Amino acid sequence: MAEFVQQSMEELIPELDQMERIGLFDKEETNQILKKRKALEYRMRRRTKHKEDYLQYIEYEKNVLELIKRRRKNTGITYKKVDIDLAIVHRIHKLYRQLIARFQSDVELWLSHIRFSLMRREKAHVSRIFSKMLQFHSKNEDLWIVAAKWEFENNKNVDNARNLMQRGLRFNPASKSLWLEYYRLELLFAEKLRKRRELFQASQMETEESSEILDGMIAQIVYSKALEAFPGDLKFALSFLPICRMFDFMSKQEDGMFESLDTLYSHDPYLWEAKARRQLEKDQENPLEMFHSVFEEGTSKVKDEEIWSLYIVACFEIIEKRSPLDEESIDISQETGTLLEIFNTAAGKTSLSTDLYKKWVKLLLNLGEVTQVEQVLKAAVSEHPTCMLLWKQRLELMIKTNFPEDIVLKTFKKARKKVPERESQPLWNLVLEFCATCNRSETEDLFELGIMACREVCMPIKETYLQWTYLKNGVKATRQLYTRLQHLKPLSLNFYHLYIHVEKSQAKQKIKFLRAAYEDAIKDFGTSVADIWIEYIQLESEHPDGNVEKAAQIHFRALRCLEGEQNERFVTKHTLMQTGHLK
Repeated sequence: MAEFVQQSMEELIPELDQMERIGLFDKEETNQILKKRKALEYRMRRRTKHKEDYLQYIEYEKNVLELIKRRRKNTGITYKKVDIDLAIVHRIHKLYRQLIARFQSDVELWLSHIRFSLMRREKAHVSRIFSKMLQFHSKNEDLWIVAAKWEFENNKNVDNARNLMQRGLRFNPASKSLWLEYYRLELLFAEKLRKRRELFQASQMETEESSEILDGMIAQIVYSKALEAFPGDLKFALSFLPICRMFDFMSKQEDGMFESLDTLYSHDPYLWEAKARRQLEKDQENPLEMFHSVFEEGTSKVKDEEIWSLYIVACFEIIEKRSPLDEESIDISQETGTLLEIFNTAAGKTSLSTDLYKKWVKLLLNLGEVTQVEQVLKAAVSEHPTCMLLWKQRLELMIKTNFPEDIVLKTFKKARKKVPERESQPLWNLVLEFCATCNRSETEDLFELGIMACREVCMPIKETYLQWTYLKNGVKATRQLYTRLQHLKPLSLNFYHLYIHVEKSQAKQKIKFLRAAYEDAIKDFGTSVADIWIEYIQLESEHPDGNVEKAAQIHFRALRCLEGEQNERFVTKHTLMQTGHLK
């Protein structure tokens, strides 16, 4: 290995001599450069090659090159660039080639080499690197796009760019992004030719480009081939339209695209949405009227709930984007009224989704139409009986608008039968809070019913039940309820904390109840929660009736029960507590 390193160093001596001779560096500086390069060479010659070693060497050579550039600028020395500057550049390229040869799968290394070449304005070099990179990463469609874009925009070579797009599609026939970018490329080329023709005409010169190329016919061929590659994919076909719309000279072709799509997909709701939205972008009188006209025609021809959803969402977007303070804005109140009519019509003809019902309710609430909201929510829960959020909205509205308490409870009973029990906890919270506020006699019966429900419902209800009992009946009733609930598993850690807080809030804390609560909590959470042990030890250490010996026993038990990170957490917190640093 030493022989190879020594040979490399000897090859560098002429370059360093030239640096010193022309005055870019002194003797000490060139020795330091040689020493650093020698160390980097040794790292690269190791048996196991590391990417970082190559990158460090490349970065060092780049820094030397930058330093030479600054020295030349400051000193005015411009000669011997071939012997010094270009020698370093060739070394960097060589290092990149060696690095990439060993780590070909790392795309970032290829791109880093390209960025260096671009910085050096080595266009031919960039093309070669792109070509080699795409041989190894032919399935990476983004790289084909980047390469073609560079050829077109920077290298000014449309033939190379077009060739790259076509090769990329051969390797990636399922790539939609390649087809879209190929289409954009051809339109950009046509626009470039049109601008050149305008300059020639201004100079009274003739051009050889045909009108078909200038009108984007090559791009239209690409579009046709793309549709053949993905038959039946309307959304993909529509994705070409925003690109087409960016070029003014493509308006006629856009009309033709819609005509052909109308023949193939006349019963697809997404086509009607695209046609309707297009009316808003046209320079015409009453674009909004035309927008509604197209959608109304679509809803009469397409018997699909999706078209109503698209229609309503588009109307919401129109209202949200247009400001009532804008003089050129639409009449929002009129458009809102139209939207309400659409909702009513849609509800009569098809099944609305839960999201659309939520939008409808939100719109009516903003308008203050509370009576209509109740009717809509009644229809919504009838159509989507398992949707918890719709039932919750209905119950909230009934409570807010002072519906009779019996009707609210009956509605909740219906909701419980329809909504999956695991999802019903927000409904329980809402109704229990309502009953507690109204001081209903059924409150306790509801709590008793709730604590027998599934895990997701009963655990938070037990916590609420404990709090409600304490506020209503005092600590003695709370202790009795705790004793009963403690045997009805599962229980949450917060349940124990709530009860412990109740006991600690008494004027005279009784340690026997607190000890019993901590022991119960440890049975359920002693193996997984360190903090409950720390709190128990603090109780025995700080309570007037506490027992220091018992605290030591709890410490011993905790070390045996806790595992892994919780054991370490316990030891740390106990040490902080012993030294007086635990808050």
